[in-house]
Amino acid sequence: MALRSMEVFVLSFKLAKAGRCRWKIENECFNTLKNQGYNINHNYGHGKENLSFNVYLLILLAFYFHQIFELTDTAYQACRKRNRSKQHMWEQLRSIIKIVIFKTWEELLALVTDPDAFDIPIKKS
Repeated sequence: MALRSMEVFVLSFKLAKAGRCRWKIENECFNTLKNQGYNINHNYGHGKENLSFNVYLLILLAFYFHQIFELTDTAYQACRKRNRSKQHMWEQLRSIIKIVIFKTWEELLALVTDPDAFDIPIKKS
């Protein structure tokens, strides 16, 4: 009888630990979506308008792509390493693509990673 209660205790301990790990992952993920440049809030998806839900889905899709890039894309990894935070990196990328046209994603990331390697003509008035 004592062995059975010990097995139940160990199993419940493992389940509680797994639940806390899942909760931690969810909290970290939402913190990233809210505070690291994705600007997502709890109010996305609420209400009768479909547009806010669609925007929410597009942001999640972008976030998933960026997670894949972090694991597989060396240019993205170098760019991410060079910046203080994801928010800073996204602000930098947004400001650059407003003034410079790039043929590829790799060219954009290369500019952010090593800006001195590029000769960008600036028109002076």
